[in-house]
Order: sequence, then structure tokens, then C-alpha cells
Amino acid sequence: MKFEKPILHTAKPSEALSLSKFAEKTFREAFAKLNKTQDFEEYVAESFTENKIKSEISDKESFFYIAKLEDQWVGYAKLSQSLAPECVQPLPAIELCRLYSLQQYWGCGIGLALMEKCIEHASNNAFKSIWLSSWEKNSRGNAFYGKMNFKITGSTTFTLGSDIQKDHIFSKLLV
Repeated sequence: MKFEKPILHTAKPSEALSLSKFAEKTFREAFAKLNKTQDFEEYVAESFTENKIKSEISDKESFFYIAKLEDQWVGYAKLSQSLAPECVQPLPAIELCRLYSLQQYWGCGIGLALMEKCIEHASNNAFKSIWLSSWEKNSRGNAFYGKMNFKITGSTTFTLGSDIQKDHIFSKLLV
């Protein structure tokens, strides 16, 4: 299924409540079935509050893009100027922290449009590479990153509740 290209805009602090609910919904669609309920709910309760999202939107080192089709939010992405792991070269590098769309739009170009915007942002702001971490069990996402010419350059862990998960570190050269 293919849709028109989404309209993208930069998230505003006034959208924090809506974005927190949207981010939780997309995260649930992507990962709830793959995790233990208690671990998952603990993580969600901490990660998607209005105050946490508002703080992230207001952080000058972070950038959120929201994808819309006909005034409906269908996806979002978050970039952050965080410290890159040693396996990511060349520097400076920017992290793609989140890239999600509603499940009903998976495979419809929403992720592609958001990824292109994130790469454009990184290039326009003199970053030499873009990187992300992705759970090794995120087969759909990992295949997408491979199609976008990201390479696995390392690994890390991600804690979801009491579950310590193995993540791949992907990076892409921009210069």
C-alpha cells in the first residue's frame, strides 16, 4: 500500500501531550508483543509522560519531526546531538533516537520520508554521520535501516524494565 508523501513539521512544546500519547501508541504497536508485560509497562510509564516529552522537545540538542497525512499524525522521529559511541565515525555524528509510524502505515513510505528529513537535517547541520541503536529482535526496523544504507558498526545494551536487551548500533556516513 502506498500513500501520498506526508507533510512533516517540527514538534512544538505545545504538542507535548499529543506527542506523548502518540509516541506511546507507536511504541506499543512496535514492541508490546515482544516484551514481558511488567517490563514493558514500567518503561512506558517512565518514557512517555507529557513532562518528559515536553522536556525533550524543549532541549536545544533534540529535534522532533512529526509526519501528517490529511491532518492526522502518522509518524514521528527524534534526533539528538548526544555523545556517539566509539564505533561511530566520522564525527561529529547525530543520533536518530526514534523513528516510528502507526502500524496501519507500515510499509507506506512514512518511515522513508522521516528518515530522509533526518538525514537532510544532519547534512544541513554539518554532521558527518548519523547513528542509531536498534534491538536485535527488531527485524522489520533493522531491515529498513539496511535498505537505507546504515551499517552495523557495534553493539550496546538497552534496559527495558528488568530486561537487558542487546542492540545493534547502526551508522551511516553522510559526507
